[in-house]
Amino acid sequence: MLSEIGLIGLGVMGKNIGLNISEKGTNIKAYNASTEKLDSIKKEFGTNFSGYTTLKELVENIARPRNILLMIPSGEPTHNIINQLSDLLDEGDVIIDGGNSFYQESINHGNSLAEKKINFVGMGVSGGEEGARNGPAIMVGSNKNLDENLIDLLSSISAKAADACIGFYEGFGSGHFVKMVHNGIEYAEMQLIAESYFLLKKSGYTNLEIADFFDSLKILNQSSYLIEITSEILRKKEGEKFIIDLIKPSANNKGTGRLTVETALDLGITAPSIFAAYDARVQSNAGDYWKLDEKLFKQDNTVGPQGSEKTEIFNLVARSLYFGRISSMIQGLTIIWSYNEVNKFSFNFVDIFKNWSGGCIIRSEMLDELIKIDDTSEDFLRSEELHSLLKVNLDAVKNLVRDALSKDIALPVFSSSLNWYLNLSSSDNPSNLIQAQRDFFGSHTVQLLSSDEYIHIDWRKDE
Repeated sequence: MLSEIGLIGLGVMGKNIGLNISEKGTNIKAYNASTEKLDSIKKEFGTNFSGYTTLKELVENIARPRNILLMIPSGEPTHNIINQLSDLLDEGDVIIDGGNSFYQESINHGNSLAEKKINFVGMGVSGGEEGARNGPAIMVGSNKNLDENLIDLLSSISAKAADACIGFYEGFGSGHFVKMVHNGIEYAEMQLIAESYFLLKKSGYTNLEIADFFDSLKILNQSSYLIEITSEILRKKEGEKFIIDLIKPSANNKGTGRLTVETALDLGITAPSIFAAYDARVQSNAGDYWKLDEKLFKQDNTVGPQGSEKTEIFNLVARSLYFGRISSMIQGLTIIWSYNEVNKFSFNFVDIFKNWSGGCIIRSEMLDELIKIDDTSEDFLRSEELHSLLKVNLDAVKNLVRDALSKDIALPVFSSSLNWYLNLSSSDNPSNLIQAQRDFFGSHTVQLLSSDEYIHIDWRKDE
């Protein structure tokens, strides 16, 4: 275990992960330009904390080989700090970027620092402030074998499920890449849960009934961290009013969903559930273009259907939600697989499932089911066991989307997940006409069923 570590970044995430590290017996040596900030933070850490107001002081007071953890905003702030540190550190020292950096930037930082023989680790951290404090999921990317003391420290602060929820991947950007895809899957699951809530709300169910529905998924072994907190959110009241009903319906994003979409497009990979989830957030901020008559949504009753009809609707939503979550997970895993085909980073799916089994935002019982499908080859994504999780719920999501559309209720991620599955399950599609159109107006050629050769057809020539 490391006896000490440098820490730059004392915001919520940085402070909490610092406290987590400190509790394991490692001394924190932190940088902040404000003496007042350092003095305030020290009260929370106690004797395991020393503060410095310049980077030079910080570096001078850490024993070699130095390990310095950055928990600062990605982009320019991280770039600037790394540049300054690179002029102060010595050969063999280590910079660990624990922020939300784009994986391409981590690759650039790693290559640049390697020229000075300074080691770089790109480390994705998931779990929010609670996870940082009590145990996050950690995704580590590096180009060399890490020091065992650093491995022990990072493993000790990670979440624990069956194993420590930490993954080690080859390549400077691989840790941040896996974290980025994790966030893309997170976008899709959050939107699926929101669409489930919205459909049930428009069907006349109360917040408490919907909360009970999400709680019931635990009995089916289909719950998740996001589903659990949704139930808590729906029960929260301020006086006589539910907090959820007071919140403006516009969702922001910090960019990782967009980066997942862009990366998938660069790799030539389809991930429509993730695309639709990101797009739904953007649309939520676009304002009302065309107001539909509110009478379309008006309910004559204040409580939704009861008895067998209620059971049927809840069962339909539960099965559809599982279908959507499996779909978005497969799409995210396909992005990871395709990236690995170009940039080998020594992974297998089971290790990633274990990495995400605790601490992170998408931790769920579904990951336990996926771990049981013990196939670490490409065939995992095409395995019949995985396919059966979709097939068994196909009729439910078909009915859900159909019923929602008949009531003018948009379900973008449910719909995208369904179309994705139907497209990939069909032996035929209309792309033969696309080929013909492109060849007609641009002589882009076509392939006939009888040959792999590309040919141009003179479409205007009479036979």
